[in-house]
Amino acid sequence: MKQSQIIIENLKRACGLDVTETQLPDAMPACGALCDETRGKTVFALPLGGKTYAFELDGAGENGLRLALLAREYSLTVATQPVDGDKGMRAFLNGGATPVGVRVGAFDYYVFAVYCKDRQKSVLEYLSAMAGASDVVCDMTDDVIAFCKKVENDSDYQSAGEFAAVLRENLAEEIKYDVKIGVGGVAHGTSELAAMYGYANSALVSGAEFDPIGNIYSYKEYALLNMLYGLSVVERERYVKTVLDKNYRAVLSDAELMTAAIAFMNHSLNISEASRSMYVHRNTLIYRLDKIEKMTGLNIRSFNDAMTFRAAYLIFKTIK
Repeated sequence: MKQSQIIIENLKRACGLDVTETQLPDAMPACGALCDETRGKTVFALPLGGKTYAFELDGAGENGLRLALLAREYSLTVATQPVDGDKGMRAFLNGGATPVGVRVGAFDYYVFAVYCKDRQKSVLEYLSAMAGASDVVCDMTDDVIAFCKKVENDSDYQSAGEFAAVLRENLAEEIKYDVKIGVGGVAHGTSELAAMYGYANSALVSGAEFDPIGNIYSYKEYALLNMLYGLSVVERERYVKTVLDKNYRAVLSDAELMTAAIAFMNHSLNISEASRSMYVHRNTLIYRLDKIEKMTGLNIRSFNDAMTFRAAYLIFKTIK
């Protein structure tokens, strides 16, 4: 999203102002705003990043000029905050004390770590443009962006995971890039933001190791695996063998079967959606699921069996 569009979105969201981009007048007063009495508009200029943008709003005269100057001052303040603001927020989310100038409301937040190696600037601009006044967007470096989304009382989303799925789809549609998202869960107030971001980042790391073809990784899922690392390899292997029978290595090492199983589980056990994501006929997917059931005794079209199979698969990844 262009810088000018981000400014327009920020003014609309934070101040309730409707402004549009326009041509920069030939002569602009030193104050940075100019009334056009004939058109009933007021234009203000914003010098940002070596370029000067011009915007106009309805209204002229003293009130229009005052409103334009306030919009200009707000936009300049917001636009010059990212370097220092990111530095302070980055330290805060990494476990440091709340720095001066970093203000986060005492709300509930969904907390995410968004991995975007090749398109970090585009993802950062998109998240910044869609963020509400109380949301937090911060470049954490190392190709990861922290996104803390305030949970609204009338939210359409039932969980952080559901919001993450929609966010990933929107990013794929808007900027044509498929991010990976670590889900930390819900932070109940400012004091929990750092801990939840740590969980989200940890989920990204675990997901890259255990499920590299996945896109959304929940810390809650990998918390069990982290505990299982305390068990010996022999004990972990005994569990997998018990759950998946003697054919477990043949199944879990079969790329075709595992791609089918993971796609099916990642699409909420929906045959149609999973087959579309794999670009295969639904009957092909059904055949592969039937083959998994025949080899392991688990029908992963059943929720309970699917959870058992996924847990065994993730544990198997720790002993390969």
